[in-house]
Amino acid sequence: MAGRRSIVILNEEDSARAAMLHAACFDVSGQWSARSMRGTLSAQTTLALGLEDGANLIGLLLIQRVPPDAEILTICVHPAARRSGAAQQLFDHAATLLGPYGIDRLMLDVAGDNLPAISFYERNGFGRDGVRKNYYRREDGAAADAVLMSRPLAGHTNKSGA
Repeated sequence: MAGRRSIVILNEEDSARAAMLHAACFDVSGQWSARSMRGTLSAQTTLALGLEDGANLIGLLLIQRVPPDAEILTICVHPAARRSGAAQQLFDHAATLLGPYGIDRLMLDVAGDNLPAISFYERNGFGRDGVRKNYYRREDGAAADAVLMSRPLAGHTNKSGA
């Protein structure tokens, strides 16, 4: 996957291909159905970005805006396109789009055993805010903690005090 990449705004018409990408990136317990994806993509508070390589959707970033905060609902990159800067490209583009909405802080939760994701977020200025014990359930029934993280957005004051 090394063609011409472009970032696009996704809408509910993209729900099937977004759900297919999500399924390729997560185990069954973490996958979103096309119906769930459609509901999220149609919400007015959702910023939905896709990264296309030619006609293929290879990356997805969904953010819910609730000023002054926004929460990353999911970010994923097709396994064949990982470690190519795709997630960084999506993240950088999203950060430029959130300011006009009055967003001061970006939040997320990530599985505590997802060390590559935690490292990515820390490189991008996220700090650890806490832990939700046994938040995620794995396909095999095992539990994983959620690490709560946030970061202020550049050029904006964090009104929430975090």
